[in-house]
Amino acid sequence: MFRIVHRIAGALALLALASPGVGAGAAAPGSASGSPTRIDYTIGVAQLKTNCKREIGRGGTSVAKIVAVPAGRRTFATVVLPLENLNGDLNDRLVAETLLSQVSPDRAIRDASLACQNDVNDFFTKITAQPALYRAVADASASGTAKNDADRKLTSLWLVALKRSGAGLAKTQRDEFVKLNQQLNALQNQFGANLGNDTTSVTLTAAQITGLPDDFVATFKKNGDTYIVPVNESTGGRFMESAKDPRARQIFYLASANLAADKNVPLLQQAIGLRDRIAHLMAYPNWASFVLADRMASSPARVNGFLADLDQKLLPRGKADLATLAALKAKDLGTPAATMDPWDVTYYDNLLRKTKYSVDSNEVRKYFPVEHVERAVFDIYAKILGVRFTQRTPANTWAPDVTQWVVTDAKSGRYIGDFYLDLFPRQGKYSHFASFTLMPNRRLGDGSIRPPQDAIIGNWPVAAPGKPALLSHDDVETFFHEFGHDMAAMLATAPYETLSGGFRQDFIEAPSQMLENWVWDPQILKVLSANVEGGAPLPDDLIKKIRAARYVDNAYYTTRQIMLASIDMIYHTSGPKVDTTAVWREVAAKDTPLGTPAGVHPEASFGHLMGGYDAGYYGYLWSKVYAQDMFTAFQAGGLESPVVGARYRKDILEPAREYEPDQEVRAFLGRPMSPTAFYKEFDIAVKTSAR
Repeated sequence: MFRIVHRIAGALALLALASPGVGAGAAAPGSASGSPTRIDYTIGVAQLKTNCKREIGRGGTSVAKIVAVPAGRRTFATVVLPLENLNGDLNDRLVAETLLSQVSPDRAIRDASLACQNDVNDFFTKITAQPALYRAVADASASGTAKNDADRKLTSLWLVALKRSGAGLAKTQRDEFVKLNQQLNALQNQFGANLGNDTTSVTLTAAQITGLPDDFVATFKKNGDTYIVPVNESTGGRFMESAKDPRARQIFYLASANLAADKNVPLLQQAIGLRDRIAHLMAYPNWASFVLADRMASSPARVNGFLADLDQKLLPRGKADLATLAALKAKDLGTPAATMDPWDVTYYDNLLRKTKYSVDSNEVRKYFPVEHVERAVFDIYAKILGVRFTQRTPANTWAPDVTQWVVTDAKSGRYIGDFYLDLFPRQGKYSHFASFTLMPNRRLGDGSIRPPQDAIIGNWPVAAPGKPALLSHDDVETFFHEFGHDMAAMLATAPYETLSGGFRQDFIEAPSQMLENWVWDPQILKVLSANVEGGAPLPDDLIKKIRAARYVDNAYYTTRQIMLASIDMIYHTSGPKVDTTAVWREVAAKDTPLGTPAGVHPEASFGHLMGGYDAGYYGYLWSKVYAQDMFTAFQAGGLESPVVGARYRKDILEPAREYEPDQEVRAFLGRPMSPTAFYKEFDIAVKTSAR
């Protein structure tokens, strides 16, 4: 559940988010009156390769012109703006050529697209390390010709990006820096491709799938008397919460915890080594120090202190959560005592919700048919943010089941942009759930706006034959979160792609995490739900039960998040050679109540570490501090208040990266950020020094 800024600027990826891919193919400019930039998603392999090579060549020509500007004429208009336009043009013209690696049904197209990603990343890695380009931007910065906040911020970001791209190194070190970064980009892209191409499944007997809902079983293929169960994001949660046979759960868990392990563990370990060497070339002791030097958190010590303080408070509660589940397991099995295994947690967590709170996840699903949830989420966001959504037909997409939507401003009728929904599994497709910013908002040279485009790409559970697809409450929360990212991409009004394409990396999740709170509100739940067999919303008594169960096992699951963030920090502060599996087991045993068994390699499918959240996974918890504080404004003014929504749109979403998060949050709240709301969720007394 994370956002991907689908951009190709390797230098700015160091500032924002290194994405698995980037780009737009054979695009023609759109207009703010209602036409999106047309992207050709039907291109074949040969044309894809031609387009990629041509646009990289054009980029090289543009760089040469920028560097050739005489020192006395280097200004924002002659250096910084052309550099930003080079970046924007390459991004806008290669969307399809790079995005298709994540979504195309055709393996040959995906492979060619992956190669294009690597070529574009190599190009940016090389040019942004040029001392001449850095000097040109530094001269432009010193000229004082950036006259407004957006221009000054853009200049600052490019200057920092180029410095962090090796431009200040001696030639020998710079050449090594470029080579290592090119190798690193290729490893990261291949890691994601391996997960997308993974076809792991488990074969189980009828007895082993006892407890699974009939509509879920109906989606499995049969081989004689056995069932073939795919092991992926769309099946994992439902299988683990419903399968009564512990051995079947163990089989599924072990398969899931070893996805692409033979391919991806070596790639991750190589990446850690490359990152460590890059950090040392840049005079940092480790990769985490290098990354965090340009984040709000600033240092590994501060991140580790934040995580350790929270874990110390929550670990006893996490152990109590697990003890409750173990007692339930003992009762279920009719034994005096029971030990929890990792494949038991989801099952007994679900059983606890059913028995103690009367919340049956399969009954709840009946109230969340996909089509209703989509429309309801649109309605809620439309009311809060003052926008309208209309389906675009025919859609210009990469697969038949993808839909395209138009966003307009409700008050003025002004066209804002387009987004796509690609929500169900497909072989070779990106394997998790994320919002991909395809084209951030951009002001063109003639003053017109090239509208933004975004795509939510996910893997919801597929429908049983002849039945509508149904969602869990967790699925609804995920969609609400990702749609928050989508709206951030749509509503940013900063004039440059670099500024409108996101926020600081350790704030980027805050707006969407804030919006997760909506799916727990009784009135919002009424709007989101419609029983598949009659259309009735969730009844009041069931809503009360769902809300009562909100924080069941919350301490345990939060210690798991702390564990993931701590593993990430250890991976990236421990030198070039890290036994990633051993570290995982050690940290899990220390920071969580349960630990991780031998024989699994969950790091192989931890896509965040190779998708831009390396030395940055802590950002989920860090961002949530801001998220819960921002939510207090809606609590005071109303969750569906268009007045508060307009302030949120103006102060947070529209400026995007033009200002720093603390400045934007202060403008929205009318005061500095406070961690009180975050710690209150855990019933922890505020200790501001924890951050």
